[in-house]
Amino acid sequence: MKSSSSVNGSYILIVHLQEVATLEAGSFGKRLFSAGYYAYVGSAMGGLRPRLRRHLSKNKMPYWHIDYLTKTAAITSIIVLESAVRVECSIAKALEPQFVSVAGFGCSDCGCSSHLFFAPREEEMKEGVKRALSLIRCPSKILERKEIRRYRR
Repeated sequence: MKSSSSVNGSYILIVHLQEVATLEAGSFGKRLFSAGYYAYVGSAMGGLRPRLRRHLSKNKMPYWHIDYLTKTAAITSIIVLESAVRVECSIAKALEPQFVSVAGFGCSDCGCSSHLFFAPREEEMKEGVKRALSLIRCPSKILERKEIRRYRR
């Protein structure tokens, strides 16, 4: 895989919310979020590195639904999928039967029911994401905490 700074593609953020929280996310409105792990599926057709750097920044004006969640929750892993075409909806559709989805979250620009999925435990979330990616035969790279730090610069 090439460096993520020069490529486009899709990504999955694995986000940990330590305790139950009520969040207001712009047009999404106010909702209760359970403590646990969330997988958010997004695209970065203008470059993976700048998009991931923005998601990792704590000093940003919220724009996307996920910005409101990441102000409270921590990104623990990122799965990067290099692609010249958008595949995030295919990923979301593969995740949907495996997890509870947060209806309407992150999908205002497509026909999906959600781009955010919930699991109470991290291993359950990671295993489900791996299964979904194998179903759609999409090569990916998992960035863990140490590698994620590089994107914050």
